[in-house]
Amino acid sequence: MIQLSVFLEDRPGELSKFIKLLMDNKIFIRALTVAKTSDYGLILVLVDKPEECIILLEQKDFLISTTQVIAVRLNDHPNALYEIPKTLGDNDINIDYFYSTLVKDEPMLILRVEDTILEEAANLLHKTGFTIVER
Repeated sequence: MIQLSVFLEDRPGELSKFIKLLMDNKIFIRALTVAKTSDYGLILVLVDKPEECIILLEQKDFLISTTQVIAVRLNDHPNALYEIPKTLGDNDINIDYFYSTLVKDEPMLILRVEDTILEEAANLLHKTGFTIVER
């Protein structure tokens, strides 16, 4: 899954303007987390139409980058917050970061691992019984 990293000015109202821009262009946010750097707000976002979103944000002069992440459905796994990092750790796969989200009553965990082992990590979680969300 493609995650967009978007840098916003660290000012009141910038996040709501960003979200409204996506809403006005019928781009559905599936997950969003916000972090602060020294000068900017950093938005990590998953959307339903990443290619369209990238074009839109580039046209509006946003500073963005893309990252491949793994989205794991958590519905049938009450201990997933333990089982996922344990499974990956037992297989020598380090998690760079993760965050959770809820979309249409569907809880998901979004994971970032090194690009070189992204597919291996996704396959391992799938074989362990987790559902990997493609989009």
